[in-house]
Amino acid sequence: MFIQASWMVRVGVFVAAISMATAAFGDYELYNKDDTKLDLQLMVIGNQFGQDQSWFGESHSLLNVSAAHWTEFGTEFGAKAETKLWNGTFFAEASGVYTRTSGDDASGVTTGLSEESETTLEQGHIGWKTDDTFTGLEESTLSVKLGRFDYSIGTGMLIVDGGSDGGDRGGWYLGLRKAFQNAAIVSLDSKTLDVQVFRIKNNPRRGGAQGEARGANADYTFGEDGSVTLGGSYMRIYPQGNNAEADVYDGRASWTVLPGLTFSGEYAKEDGDDISGEGYYAQALYEFSDVAWKPTLSYRYAKFNDEFNGLAYGFTDWGFWFQGEIAGNYPLSNTNLESNMFRVKVTPHEKVTVNLFYYKFTFDNPQSFGVTSEDYGDEVDLMVDWQATDRVFVSAVLAQLNPDNAAEQLTGGDKDWKYAMISVSFTL
Repeated sequence: MFIQASWMVRVGVFVAAISMATAAFGDYELYNKDDTKLDLQLMVIGNQFGQDQSWFGESHSLLNVSAAHWTEFGTEFGAKAETKLWNGTFFAEASGVYTRTSGDDASGVTTGLSEESETTLEQGHIGWKTDDTFTGLEESTLSVKLGRFDYSIGTGMLIVDGGSDGGDRGGWYLGLRKAFQNAAIVSLDSKTLDVQVFRIKNNPRRGGAQGEARGANADYTFGEDGSVTLGGSYMRIYPQGNNAEADVYDGRASWTVLPGLTFSGEYAKEDGDDISGEGYYAQALYEFSDVAWKPTLSYRYAKFNDEFNGLAYGFTDWGFWFQGEIAGNYPLSNTNLESNMFRVKVTPHEKVTVNLFYYKFTFDNPQSFGVTSEDYGDEVDLMVDWQATDRVFVSAVLAQLNPDNAAEQLTGGDKDWKYAMISVSFTL
């Protein structure tokens, strides 16, 4: 077994400590009177990681660290308020994020650092919204928001994560920093139509690349019981410090053909003087709703060419868009990559969900990575999610990434990369 007994003891102590620490917390509504509300917010999370033969046995030669085990801790704390104003609602939110990594994680961005923790501003915005403004649009809300806030499009293949973690900030895997900065958005949200016009700018860690996007997005749902959803986006990208501006076009669709059977996909095109990126995915999903444990089976094919820029992609669900708990978080990104994903999801208890993934990874253009083989490897992931209480959530992951010829040529390693993670979080 690759999980040593001493590491298991650390995990046990870690889980017990976090669970006991969070038991004393609860919701805290500071004020609620005369159409004015003020709430305090708190989220605490801790993850313990263990690996064997990371980077296929070559972590010392590639990263100069063992990356055998490490711990990440993070918290987000803040407040939000709202009050009636001008026949609508004025709202505001502010929060900060603290993250820390103890030990060297497998990303390699902690190499040579002695301090891997930081507190940064996360949310920091004001806005105004009004309901039922447009006749003919059911449950419509018009809103304006300015400052630092979260924003996502579709499944997050392009836009969901405006922050950067890891390195001197710590918390690489936790990814708590998601807010875009210097942002503005005008939104129309309704039961069938959602439209946004936006300007967003990412929040990189020290030494990271920064850029700005201006554009519009629309999603329309129709058909019996909302069985069909179509979405489209246009963005103009302005990377800071260079002239590599680009136009980004994105189209999405989801169609529930029969009860339980859904087809979905997305296509993105990036067109600029120095870039011609193309990426897409197609997925089929079937849920056995009348069977014990409600098993869901899905298959997804995804392809991103060697000029594709993932922009601000991030986590929205297991497998989206970090493809593979090992491959997607550490050695690979969504560029020059083809993947075949098979997923089985079951719910043995109303508070427990189990996912099993299999991935097959290949390079779209192996020559651009300096290798001759397109076959990178295959990965198997097992995830268990447990809603322990209304406020405490536990996740555990076991994974193994097996190298193929391309991985061996890139790293010089040929060992199977084994991985385990346990996470405990608390929210108010």
